[in-house]
Amino acid sequence: MQLFGYSFNIMTMMGLSTSVGILVSSSVVVLENIFRHKDMGKTRKQAAQIGTNEIGTAVLASTLTNIVVFLPIATMTSMVGRFFTEFAITVTVATLFSLLTAFTITPMLASKIIPKEKKVSKWGQSFDKMFDKFSNVYSKFLSYVLRSKKTSVSILLFTLVALLISVGLAFVVGMEMIPNVDQRNLTVSIEMPQGSNLEETAKTMDIIQNRLAKHKEIVHILTNLGSSGFIDTGTNLASADIKLVDRQDRKYSANQLVDILTKELADIPNAKIKIAGSSMGMGGGGRSAVEFMLEGQDIDRLEQLKNEVIKAIEDIPGLINLDTSSRWGRSELTLYPKRDKLAAAGATVYDLALALRANVEGLVSTEYRESGNQYDLKISLEDDVVNTPDKIRNLNVVVMGRNYLVSQLADVDFSSGINRITHYDRYKTVMVTGDIASGYHLSDITSQINERIQKFNFPSGYRFEWGGEAKMMQETTVDMVRTFILAVILTYMLLSAILESFAQPVLILATVPLALIGVVLSLLIAGQTFNIVSMMSIIMLVGIVVNNAILIMDYVNIKRRDGYSVHDALMEAGKMKLKPIVMSTLAIIFGMLPMAIGIGSTGAEMTRPMGIVSIGGLVVSTFLTLIIIPAFYFITTKNIHAKKESQ
Repeated sequence: MQLFGYSFNIMTMMGLSTSVGILVSSSVVVLENIFRHKDMGKTRKQAAQIGTNEIGTAVLASTLTNIVVFLPIATMTSMVGRFFTEFAITVTVATLFSLLTAFTITPMLASKIIPKEKKVSKWGQSFDKMFDKFSNVYSKFLSYVLRSKKTSVSILLFTLVALLISVGLAFVVGMEMIPNVDQRNLTVSIEMPQGSNLEETAKTMDIIQNRLAKHKEIVHILTNLGSSGFIDTGTNLASADIKLVDRQDRKYSANQLVDILTKELADIPNAKIKIAGSSMGMGGGGRSAVEFMLEGQDIDRLEQLKNEVIKAIEDIPGLINLDTSSRWGRSELTLYPKRDKLAAAGATVYDLALALRANVEGLVSTEYRESGNQYDLKISLEDDVVNTPDKIRNLNVVVMGRNYLVSQLADVDFSSGINRITHYDRYKTVMVTGDIASGYHLSDITSQINERIQKFNFPSGYRFEWGGEAKMMQETTVDMVRTFILAVILTYMLLSAILESFAQPVLILATVPLALIGVVLSLLIAGQTFNIVSMMSIIMLVGIVVNNAILIMDYVNIKRRDGYSVHDALMEAGKMKLKPIVMSTLAIIFGMLPMAIGIGSTGAEMTRPMGIVSIGGLVVSTFLTLIIIPAFYFITTKNIHAKKESQ
């Protein structure tokens, strides 16, 4: 970490937490094989040497698959990819050192520390008896699966059906950009009608503050009059920052409190109140979860489109705090030049504007010098002379050397001013924002908005474009899919080189879809969503779940070289590799368990999806790998073997 310039933060700590189980699994496999050879009557030194050499290829392949999966994560180009670079590098370096430890320190210590005579405690005997029963059940079931080609095919078809069902259930699981982290903060934004003074805004804020103070979950409230956020200012605006007690000391989460407080404050008249939770958004603090732009060239046409779009989407379930960036300003006096009169006077609109400015704002007419200092003297009319439309109409102005009344050269009337004009990508833009209610997901809202927006026929030069988390989620999903495909390709190339086979890596990679069954089920059971953390875990599983299949295939190859038949080699591999597979899987699961449980008061929501996805994928893939890989190998190898014999 010091070499790469990294610090201890949520990403590097999550990488170290993820590495714990992976680091131990390699040494567990090596130690189990050493103990097995020791029980066969070899000396400690012989057991350490032979056991490590025998399992070396499998451990090397398993560890390197983890590394080639994390390296593509470190090369992701999106903003989220850069966010996870420290995580990937931390795990990669730790995994490299675990491989070094498994091949050097572990065998050396085993040759010195392992007891010369086997000593089994009562607890050890009980565990061995229990595991032997489990091993016998597994052996009988594996024997049943491998008794005929028809049985193996039926098992594969059953697994394929389960995979298709899980793919269907994946659409039920929601999708969001980042897990919602309860940071104990809420923000309240108040907007009064245009023209409200600061005193009226303060009275409304007092009402809101008195209602909020009744909730025991609130520690303190900090109010701010005259502004809402960093950009919007005005006497009709106010905001409040709310600090909550620790999560374990309150019944409701921050999002649930948003729903409760929104309902409580809904009856306050003449005030637009917006309550939102402060989450760890990738786009920075203060941004809404739902954000899109309506872009065009004419601001009046954009206002019409905005009203139509708002009317179409305002009743979407789960979409709250719907707002837009466009605001009409205060009423103002607007002069509409009479161009024919100006032309007759030989003047332009600029001449009229300059003459009016000289009267209303004033122009610098001369300078005053005193004691070496110079002061500009600006002459203008008094405010009470130009404070009504009638006085403006009857105002004398000098244009082209002649005196005119303003009413002779222009019409004067009231109009609504524009508070702010937003530009994005060289287009005039109206930004529409909203938040997501508790119990809903970003994908639920965006899909319904897309469905309703598609019914609009935007004029030429006007368009709809996503922004904020929705746009970032689209970019991240594409980046994640690319990384997943790259991880699978690199894993296949690595296994092909190590196993010296193009067919066996395909069998090993068949465990990846099996893990997806567990991923979907675990997310549904835990109530989690597909987000950048859970998707990152799925990519990680590519390198983790293949380890069990590598152990089985490597031992099958050894037994096949010793003259075993396909059936006998698979039965022997299943029996001998059951314990290291179970032990290494449990090591990874226990390493992920603290993250899955959500231990810790800060950032637990961020790391929890990674633990849940990893454990769910590992449990299901391990169980199915012990059955499906032997069945798949039995079918394909038997066909190839039969062809060779017929030739």
